[in-house]
Amino acid sequence: MYSRSILTSSLVILVCLSSPIEAQKDSTKNSAKYWSAGSKEIWQTIDGFLNDPNLTSASWGVMVQSMSSGEVLYKRNENKLLNSASLVKLFTTAAALSLLGNDFTYETQIRTTGLLEGATLTGDLIIVGSGDPTISGRLYNNDIFFVFNQWAEKLIDLGIMTITGSLVGDDSAFEQIGLGKGWQWDHLSDWYAAPSGALSLNDNAVDITLFPGEIGFSPEIDLTPLSKYISVINDVVTVSKDSTTKIEITRDHGSNIIRLSGRIRQNEQPYTKSVSIESPSEFFIQILSEVLQRRGIRIQGGWKTGSKTGSEINLKGTTLLFKHYSKQLSEIVRLCNKNSYNFYAEQLLKTLGLVDAGFGSTTNGLNVVNQYLAKAQIDPTGLKIVDGSGLSLLNLSSAEQYAKLLRSVFKSDFFQYFFNSLPVAGKDGSLADRLLDASSANNLRGKPGLNEGVRSLAGYLKTADNETLAVVFISNNHLVPFSYIDNIIDKICNRLSILKRKK
Repeated sequence: MYSRSILTSSLVILVCLSSPIEAQKDSTKNSAKYWSAGSKEIWQTIDGFLNDPNLTSASWGVMVQSMSSGEVLYKRNENKLLNSASLVKLFTTAAALSLLGNDFTYETQIRTTGLLEGATLTGDLIIVGSGDPTISGRLYNNDIFFVFNQWAEKLIDLGIMTITGSLVGDDSAFEQIGLGKGWQWDHLSDWYAAPSGALSLNDNAVDITLFPGEIGFSPEIDLTPLSKYISVINDVVTVSKDSTTKIEITRDHGSNIIRLSGRIRQNEQPYTKSVSIESPSEFFIQILSEVLQRRGIRIQGGWKTGSKTGSEINLKGTTLLFKHYSKQLSEIVRLCNKNSYNFYAEQLLKTLGLVDAGFGSTTNGLNVVNQYLAKAQIDPTGLKIVDGSGLSLLNLSSAEQYAKLLRSVFKSDFFQYFFNSLPVAGKDGSLADRLLDASSANNLRGKPGLNEGVRSLAGYLKTADNETLAVVFISNNHLVPFSYIDNIIDKICNRLSILKRKK
């Protein structure tokens, strides 16, 4: 669960907690040139870290494997099925690159049922969605309305200033169930649990910023994007500067009513949180309607969506006005993996189902992922995956399965795109704050995972003699802070990064 507003940030706070065993075993220093070790010494060293007495409750799945030779340097419970959290995104994005290709783009069609008479379009304007996750400010210098303003300009260029019919959202490409199986209900108002949809805007989330006011009064609120579709009930009170800030922001289940409660210090910096929205296609069309009208385009028939009316939108006989294309898949996968965006992963999963079976459902998408895993020599019946992001607590997979995936991708023609999508240790994405001063910084590209009682990491690590290793760590049921688990994993990666096996 990582920050939405800052691409390179993460919630990882690396706390160096040392146990007696760690102190004994961790002699890795930046000044060390290399660690010349054989198989036995490698095994004993990693065991020393994992046998930390503070981790007796933890269930580990670990695998370290050479990508060139296939030699396994270390394994522990490698076949044990565990919840790996966001490592599931590796299955999803690898399958997407394999099936769709790195240059795949989403296509959103703008169509009409009518004819243009002067400046008047007599009929409906229809937006046909295909699941594009990038209609937001994320790829357009934080301008949420960039794409919508482009569309407005194209309509104006066509001479359209009045639409006699309705603005219609065709969201039939995806199933209407936007949430994953096994997602925790108390997370559903958070941005990282935003629902998927064939028509989606701003990651299907709104950003709420609170500015402290006078003591005893409610803070001012900035809502982005501002829309009549969203209601905010503000019960936050500004308190004196010697008090503390404590704010709770939730969304009522099944609605777009957002409730703010608590207190904010008078001298506090503005407080910002992103909140998921209900009914993505309605959110999309409502805000598009508002943008078009601000640009002077009148819509006489209001707006509607297929999901809202419960009726299928018939495109037969409609006229294509223009198309909008997303950025290429390689860029979408990079955003998904670098920063662990659950929304992007769920959109990709349903896109796989749409391209393969003609309908974007989780079931159809998982069928494609399972087919891909089988080609990668991973038995899909030997694991349980229920979503595309890893947010579900029902997902179960093993360290060996991820090692097999990494080796299969290593040999594939899309390896470079997959590799480039992974966070670089000590540099960017969800690994920006880890391994900052270690020899593994810049030498480790990996995907971390975090969920309730789960911490994981999988990726590629380059050793001192330029050998590429797949490293997979999955920890469940630990009672220590996740930063403690990170510290253990990072110490192992530090040691492996200075490993020199060649004579």
